[in-house]
Amino acid sequence: MIALARAQIPALTLLQHVGRTTYRGQALHYGRDIENRYDSPTGAYGVLYLGQDLPTALMESVFHKHQWLSDPKRQISLADIRQRMVRLVATRQHLLLFNINAPDVMAAQLGLNLEQLITRDYTHTRELSQRVHAMTDSMGVPQYDGILYPSRNNYPAHSIALFERAKDKVELIEDLDLVDHAEWPAFVTKYRIGILPDPAEVI
Repeated sequence: MIALARAQIPALTLLQHVGRTTYRGQALHYGRDIENRYDSPTGAYGVLYLGQDLPTALMESVFHKHQWLSDPKRQISLADIRQRMVRLVATRQHLLLFNINAPDVMAAQLGLNLEQLITRDYTHTRELSQRVHAMTDSMGVPQYDGILYPSRNNYPAHSIALFERAKDKVELIEDLDLVDHAEWPAFVTKYRIGILPDPAEVI
């Protein structure tokens, strides 16, 4: 299983995380609040969620609670946009990730199906995170820096859950306002995002 599941993100790869502007300039945050999909089920270690492109980072953060069946439209207020920034993160060393998407891993090796990975009940994914975090080699060295998993909201793109123990392998390059990101206009068009005006600016 270990050999099948390996995925490597090369050094000097640019990854992205969408956050609030109130955190501008602060260190990258590895959450222990047990709120997200691949968090430690006990809060024993922190996890940072990253996208390999802006659309995936946005769909897995800003729009991750969107009710697809009841509302096909995706909307965001201008005020909310102004409060968002993109944290550009570069890998200083290669990252070795447990690849859930690899052939013969999800069902044959993990005994899981896609529904268990994408449901809003995070029991299975948090247990998986704990299993992967605990995997070591014959010398007792941790084998994985995190998990590469299928994006629920931007399938078939992949997302990354990076374990806190790998924090020295990545570096925050820049905090960029969302509206200043070169890919933002194309995202709004392609994903048919409705932008609601700021009530304070409506006359």
